[in-house]
Amino acid sequence: MRIGAFLLAAGSSRRFGETDKLAQPFRGARLGEHAAAAIPIDRVAEAGAWVVAPNFDHPCEPAWRKAGFAVVANQSADEGMGTSVSLGAKIAAKTKLDAMLIALADMPLVPREHFFALFDRLTGPADIIASTGGHSSMPPAIFGKDHFGALAALRGDQGARQLISQGQSIACPSDWLIDIDTPDDLRTYGQPRTTAPRPAPNGE
Repeated sequence: MRIGAFLLAAGSSRRFGETDKLAQPFRGARLGEHAAAAIPIDRVAEAGAWVVAPNFDHPCEPAWRKAGFAVVANQSADEGMGTSVSLGAKIAAKTKLDAMLIALADMPLVPREHFFALFDRLTGPADIIASTGGHSSMPPAIFGKDHFGALAALRGDQGARQLISQGQSIACPSDWLIDIDTPDDLRTYGQPRTTAPRPAPNGE
């Protein structure tokens, strides 16, 4: 199946303040560069990989391109995440993908093996495969092409949460799904892990 990857990096980061959080140092690179490096580009290279950014000259742009991603600018980014999901879904439909991976650039701790687990669970166009740390389902998530229309119709701050809740979830350590929303988060999680991650919750 032709699975494209879409890394969403156009959020307003209101809780972080005036600073662009994705451009901040985090574990030896910029925060926004980690997810692009973790996504297995060899699994999506033929289908395509895109970063949905607020503009083309983002500080992370050289690293994104080096990782194999094309950068597309979301001119409506200020209206909310739904506009980035919608833009990605329209690209997915136009390029005739069988499925699309949606990942978030402010979630830097998702390891490569979890992306492989998501890819391996996908079986058909009606599938939705999300991630869970034991509570709600969330990105990174894969959507089969049957859902591209619903994703393309999203607007404003309306994300894909409702659709995600209708799919399957792959359990993983909750630490993997941490998103960096505030300067305190950046300081707390910006140091390399010194203890083993918490085990994945039972069940999926």
